[in-house]
Amino acid sequence: MNNILALLILLESVFSIEALVKGALNQVFTKSPEERITIHFQPIFKGKKITLNEPSEKDIPSLQVMRFYLSNFVFLKNGAVAFEEKNSYHLLDLEDENTLVLKFDAAQNLDFDHLKFNLGIDSLIHISGAMGGDLDPTKGMFWTWQSGYVNFKLEGVFEKCPSRNHEFQFHLGGYLTPFQSVQRVSLSAPKGGNLQLQLDLTPFFDQIDWAKQYSIMSPSKEAVTLSKILANSFSVHAK
Repeated sequence: MNNILALLILLESVFSIEALVKGALNQVFTKSPEERITIHFQPIFKGKKITLNEPSEKDIPSLQVMRFYLSNFVFLKNGAVAFEEKNSYHLLDLEDENTLVLKFDAAQNLDFDHLKFNLGIDSLIHISGAMGGDLDPTKGMFWTWQSGYVNFKLEGVFEKCPSRNHEFQFHLGGYLTPFQSVQRVSLSAPKGGNLQLQLDLTPFFDQIDWAKQYSIMSPSKEAVTLSKILANSFSVHAK
């Protein structure tokens, strides 16, 4: 009887120690939202922050829709991977502020000096067809099984645009040769785990021939060209 009681006490002690160890490990490896690397997105135009539905002026567009994918995030230190996000795809929508803050399951004190990501969705996701979450077709970013996802969607009003009501529509996408529009972005990153990612739309609007080009709604050479301009217009800063 005494042996059984001693065994029960021993087992209880083992389970208690196991629970304490698991709790300690969870505290080490599970980061609270405040402790994780965070990226805040902000679009700018001619050096100023831009939001949806601002009044259109002669040289300033009014954005009505701005929605796009960022995916395959990798943080590097001296060229080596410090952290790579799994299942990495994010739909950013200027209409929903919550989508403009990206949190990664990596500690804020992660040592990295470079940031890489895709503007758009890579071909592996496209050939998998419509999926859930940010890739759900109800998000309004899925064309067809043949064309795949829209990588970048921008709609609005610009007085330089000769269309009816000066409206423009740019739905940039395509994953099949020769119209693969996904772009890899590589940026030097400042120290710290609280960053601001800016996209300067000035080059995009400056390089468009508005007399001829104000609507792209399918994969094309022009969509690839504009996607490259956007990819080269990102910058990252300490927040």
